[in-house]
Amino acid sequence: MKKILIAILGLTLSATASAAVCHQHLEQGTPSASDQILCRDGYAAGYNYQNKVSDWVAYHITKESVNAFYERSNRFRSDTEVPSSFRVTSRDYSKTGYDRGHLAPSGAMDFTQQSMQQSFLMTNMAPQLPGFNRGGWKALEKKVREWANTYNELYVVSGPIWDGNETYIGNGVYIPNQFYKVILDPANNDTIAFIMPHRKVSASELPSFIVTVDDVEQLTNLNFFSVLPDSVENEVEAVMWDMW
Repeated sequence: MKKILIAILGLTLSATASAAVCHQHLEQGTPSASDQILCRDGYAAGYNYQNKVSDWVAYHITKESVNAFYERSNRFRSDTEVPSSFRVTSRDYSKTGYDRGHLAPSGAMDFTQQSMQQSFLMTNMAPQLPGFNRGGWKALEKKVREWANTYNELYVVSGPIWDGNETYIGNGVYIPNQFYKVILDPANNDTIAFIMPHRKVSASELPSFIVTVDDVEQLTNLNFFSVLPDSVENEVEAVMWDMW
């Protein structure tokens, strides 16, 4: 019993400490409590113990941060902040045919060496088909960085959509059937969102996946940008930002 209490206390203290260093990534609201909130220099994540994939990864990017650059490490690492029974290792992906797909892209996290390295923690990964990860998903990540240059700063949340029919790889790492990305321009209170099927996707298909933030919330039971005044949140989440 004593060991259990110590473990619970340790997780509570870890969550409290993490919340203190989340910087601006959750400034527009925390999408859900999830099982554990993890905070990094470049993003915050709501980790799901059962599925061993984060329900959401939120990150604030600016024109300055996306134009900074540290060389990509490609060093995927287990996240030691997660209890050992719920950790994912790179071996869970070995010979499965799935990429270790970033939820917060390393291309937007490379403003310092540490932030770039943190982007390779396995809690920031989800099983993704190569034709998805290296195709449409990568193209959308690039598009978001371009928008950051145009609009100066953005709040972004990415993650999986679970429908209860998932299979898994390795030691119980569940494979999403869809992925989402929602984006807020705080200067103009404009939003755009995407729901993408988990299959080979080309960059040219991306406009067909544009939806409202409300659409994503209905499928995920998450609450995005909840810090906005209700009247503003209800309005911006029901429309699509005409920015494509």
